[in-house]
Amino acid sequence: MLYVLQTIPGLGQLAWREVETFIPGDSERPGPRLMGLKAVPGRDDLLMIDHRGGPRALLKLRASEDVFAVAARGFKIAYDERGLRQIHAAVRNADAVQDVLNTWRKATNSHKQNGTFRVIARTVGTHRFMRRDVGRAVADAVRDGWPGRWQMVEDNSDIEIWATLIESELICAVRLSDSEMRQRGKVKHLPASLRPALAGAMVLLTNPSANDVFLDPMAGAGTLLLERAAAGPFAEIHGGDINGDALAAMQANLRGVRGEISLSRWDARKLPLDDGEVDKVAVNLPFGKQIADETLIPGLYREVLAEIARVMRPGGRLVVLAGNTSTLESARYGAARVLRPLDRHRVIVLGQTATIHEYVRESGPNRVRPSEPARRPDDDGDDYAA
Repeated sequence: MLYVLQTIPGLGQLAWREVETFIPGDSERPGPRLMGLKAVPGRDDLLMIDHRGGPRALLKLRASEDVFAVAARGFKIAYDERGLRQIHAAVRNADAVQDVLNTWRKATNSHKQNGTFRVIARTVGTHRFMRRDVGRAVADAVRDGWPGRWQMVEDNSDIEIWATLIESELICAVRLSDSEMRQRGKVKHLPASLRPALAGAMVLLTNPSANDVFLDPMAGAGTLLLERAAAGPFAEIHGGDINGDALAAMQANLRGVRGEISLSRWDARKLPLDDGEVDKVAVNLPFGKQIADETLIPGLYREVLAEIARVMRPGGRLVVLAGNTSTLESARYGAARVLRPLDRHRVIVLGQTATIHEYVRESGPNRVRPSEPARRPDDDGDDYAA
């Protein structure tokens, strides 16, 4: 069956990496195959995969926000009014509909043969019809041709049907996931909090292992800590923030999570941890837009990176989300050169371009000789995705 995984813009390749890692094939059943990676610009990355194992494993993924079963596809959809007739025909006559409805019933524990539905329509391209026209064509097709009796409603429907028209290709899919896959049980939120799927992807890049001592020195509401706890066994988790409200939110969100978890109010520039105590670090550094003065960001980055390098053991991994690569790299080069850069991944966060940076902590003292320039000569200030 064809499925669509929907995630944050820029996370598509990392979401697929998670699929390959955690849903491997075997001699009896091949693993999922990537059929395509598409984008709704500024909104979502869409991974279409061929998967024969049912939706349960897909619904447990951490770097995706939603899972859909593909009911209908359309190709060479016209950009004028003919396209609406093609959309109607593709959705009404699709062979996969019955299997998709059965999969939806299994995923949601529903036995309904009839019920309500709503259509979420999205378009990418310069079509001569409106997004609502696509939704109307899909709704008419569902009422005309899908098995059972389905009534369209505006909200609180039994089934959500997402119709995405990207240029001349239509993907019509039934949503299998609910809001829990996006929210992951968080009860407290703060301005600039990470979306759980982004935090899940960052944790994935730390290469979690059962012996990890994991740290988020600027943990905010604790999203990265929650995702590390969900990623598998660990030795210790340490998280903290300078803000008292953040600590309260962190404690509320981590309440009930089992394991050695230490939450503190601290200054990330002066961590109460020993040298080399930590194996893995993931951190969302402030962009200077919502919760920090932008002029203070360079100095803050230098001090925080130096402290992270101090508490990390050689060979440890650091994953950083930052809004400005030039500022981050200048800070690293000047104050924490033992953090060796690896890959970068560009994403969209709250409408802004940001970059996930991977580092490994090399051996050696965390200091720069005064005679060395505190800048990276080859840095042109541009973000890029690796």
